[in-house]
Amino acid sequence: MATEMRRTGLDVVGDMPWGTHFCLFYETTHDLLDTLASYCKAGLESREFCLWVVAPPVTREDAAAALAETVPDFDRHLADGSIEIIRAHDWYLQDGTFDLQRTIRGWHETLARASANGYAGVRVTGDTAWLEKDWTDFCEYEEALNECIANQRLTVLCTYPLAACAADEILDVVRTHQFAVAKRRGSWDVIETAGHKQAKAEIKRLNEDLAQRVILAEERANEEGERLRQAQADMAHINRVTTMGELTASLAHEIKQPIAAAVTDARTCLRWLGRDLPDLPEARDAASRIITDVTRAADIISSISVMFQKHAPQRELVDVNQLIREMVVLLRSEANRYSIAIRTRLAEGLPPALADAVQLQQVLMNLILNGIEAMKDTRAGNELTITSDAEPGHLVISVSDTGAGLLPGQTEQIFTAFVTTKDHGIGMGLPISRSIIESHGGRMWATGNADNAGRGATFRFTVPVTVAAQA
Repeated sequence: MATEMRRTGLDVVGDMPWGTHFCLFYETTHDLLDTLASYCKAGLESREFCLWVVAPPVTREDAAAALAETVPDFDRHLADGSIEIIRAHDWYLQDGTFDLQRTIRGWHETLARASANGYAGVRVTGDTAWLEKDWTDFCEYEEALNECIANQRLTVLCTYPLAACAADEILDVVRTHQFAVAKRRGSWDVIETAGHKQAKAEIKRLNEDLAQRVILAEERANEEGERLRQAQADMAHINRVTTMGELTASLAHEIKQPIAAAVTDARTCLRWLGRDLPDLPEARDAASRIITDVTRAADIISSISVMFQKHAPQRELVDVNQLIREMVVLLRSEANRYSIAIRTRLAEGLPPALADAVQLQQVLMNLILNGIEAMKDTRAGNELTITSDAEPGHLVISVSDTGAGLLPGQTEQIFTAFVTTKDHGIGMGLPISRSIIESHGGRMWATGNADNAGRGATFRFTVPVTVAAQA
């Protein structure tokens, strides 16, 4: 707290830490009002409670007028009690005499009230033009004030009229303050005590040390963040490979279908060409079907290969509907094994998302397989529904099943690592999927299907769209 810097509003001084006690020597009332209005303005802008103690020839009305010219919405600050203007006689000489302990107690009480009302601290300025006697007692007060405000959220600026101070009194004033500033004939002078110079040097050293520590902490955090991202990528890759391994039979069937169709079309093509009078149009149609079948098989193999690859995340513009269609093709055979129908309701004209296509495929694959797993042992007539829609700033994708559903309290618990509802699951698929979506700036959540008599569950996730795509 001691090194927390506050704006003084005075260019010649710059910023100061809490606990600063300095003084101003002034020649004219105009110089005094101009300086203190800027000092209080900086405090009000920093959410500090301000107290201005005025002494003749300056009146409360003079101070208010100077502040009104300098501080925007000064009347509001005055009305809500953020600043008080009080006469020196009412603050220092309540019973006609100066009482050191009473005055010190007043500063503590003011700080306590300000803190209770949510202010950052207290900023004070008090003028000594009223001081005609008891100079020794007042110097004792200034020295005590240094101890009073040390390590407190207080800053105090004492003001002295140059014309009223003898040479030895000026020396006393400088000695009892951390530093002094003087405005003479329009120019500023700054007088620093040796202790204040040392304190400034120490604050500078501490701030430089703190800045260096922050830099080192940020570097360590970046390194840890990079290691965490790598670990998450490795875990996601392992999850993909494991899942693909479990789908070997279904994937083999999915690949076998277009290959078998291509073989059939090839034989058909040969028969048309083997006739005494070759039927070239029919042979050409059969050859075209061969190309289609082989291309389909190649696309499936390519999709599988990509899922097995280990790569650094790469963001690009992605057609989410196309990804959904590809995953439906890839996992259709797995759904057919358990007589589960896959339906899609995909909104047309969706803007592309800036995302890693492979990671989104992994999320979709995980949610679709979870839905199949939830329904494979239930009664016939099961259906998996995948939808896509656009909302302001993002796309919303949902995967709904008609399985056993989720118990109360499970909708968030299932995203915890190693928590699973499957007999042979390890509980990592959903946590990985959520981390992928969150790394894209989206979110993922689950709900029970209340509109389906509580049967089944729906998993939804959002993916932000690019600004350009929205435009």
